[in-house]
Amino acid sequence: MKSLLACLFGLAASTALAADYPTTGMLYNQQEDSSLTYTCSLQQGQQRLRCEFIQTAVRKKAKAADLEKKLDVARKNYPGAVKEFSDPKECNMVGAWLGMATGQISIDAALARNPGIATDAAKFKEGMIRLQEEAKVNPGVLDTFRALAGMCDHPTEENFLKITKADHDKNLRTCQVSSNSFAQGFVWVSDFGNGGAWVVSSQPEGPCGVVQLSRFEKDQSDTSGLFWRYIARKAATNPSGTVLPGLSCSAVDQGEYVYDWKKTRSDHLQCDFVEFSPI
Repeated sequence: MKSLLACLFGLAASTALAADYPTTGMLYNQQEDSSLTYTCSLQQGQQRLRCEFIQTAVRKKAKAADLEKKLDVARKNYPGAVKEFSDPKECNMVGAWLGMATGQISIDAALARNPGIATDAAKFKEGMIRLQEEAKVNPGVLDTFRALAGMCDHPTEENFLKITKADHDKNLRTCQVSSNSFAQGFVWVSDFGNGGAWVVSSQPEGPCGVVQLSRFEKDQSDTSGLFWRYIARKAATNPSGTVLPGLSCSAVDQGEYVYDWKKTRSDHLQCDFVEFSPI
């Protein structure tokens, strides 16, 4: 029955040795849309544990609250942008892009009239055909092109802000997927919490003196003793330091993030677009 429950939650049960230490499994972040897969092995006469992780995360590219800041920046940049949108050559390019994307202009004809629009005509045509097909399903993909064309026709501040709004709206519907691998060493601390824990062995790093305090602890609600939870946490031992100019070490995220074998989150992120991100 327990193995069936584990499968339902998307986690393969660990071996019998999991009663002593975590071996392999998949855990889900209870606060964010991310997961951890891990593989662990005992080291140095079974006194230390080494684990290799792969973290996968999905997050929105932008937040609704970001728009006002972006509009403020756009307003400051508007005087300089007017000159750029007064260039007939650049605006002809914008018109050609929009015409091809909507199918109002033949791709071959646009390439012939605007030879500088693409360095590789064959690949450009292939990409434009994909854009045309996507626009048929989701016309919103062309909103930024339309906003650029509108600015070319009437270079007002209002039209310039529409470019920022269109770009922000697309980012709100864009989800970024990232994956990164890392390894950590753990030591057993028997008097940690109710039943002990494998705690990361860490030294302060960087100008903030960041110490890793993450740990593996058994799920006390699981009577089989097979299942472990991972709690990610770090602390800045030098909060008065600075990471970058204007960014204090006191801003380092020192919250706890619980990764559990039970998948309790099922967010509807409404992703119309997907981007892969290195972080």
